[in-house]
Amino acid sequence: MDSAFAIGFVPRADVLTPSAAIGLGNVARTLAQRVLALDDERFAELRGAAGNGIMIVTGEANALPWVDGVIYLGCDLAAPRLLLPTTVQPDVALDIFERAVARHAADLSPPWAVLISPQRILSAAYPVAMSRAHVRNWLEAQP
Repeated sequence: MDSAFAIGFVPRADVLTPSAAIGLGNVARTLAQRVLALDDERFAELRGAAGNGIMIVTGEANALPWVDGVIYLGCDLAAPRLLLPTTVQPDVALDIFERAVARHAADLSPPWAVLISPQRILSAAYPVAMSRAHVRNWLEAQP
């Protein structure tokens, strides 16, 4: 389940360390393929969740796969329940933004992943240890 929102974003002075990568559409497929290509040790460091046309992978920054078009998210201590884009921030104070997201997405479990293009709020509460079989099955089920 997700929810739309309208807010402005400005460049961050301090880029966040990525802790999640989200792919949408064809980028999600490429992300899945890149995850499958990882060696077993790096693969085991990741957790993930996927739905129709979307994949989120969480883990330490050095374990996340790098894919063109993926949205990288990180956590800002001023809004600990949010996963925010690593290079931009809302044009309002983060604590106010976090409270607004909490009200707007009350039916979603935190932490909330905030996407700006397209503008969406997603629950990132349930990533699980991934298996290669599940990633392959998800990839085969995508149009």
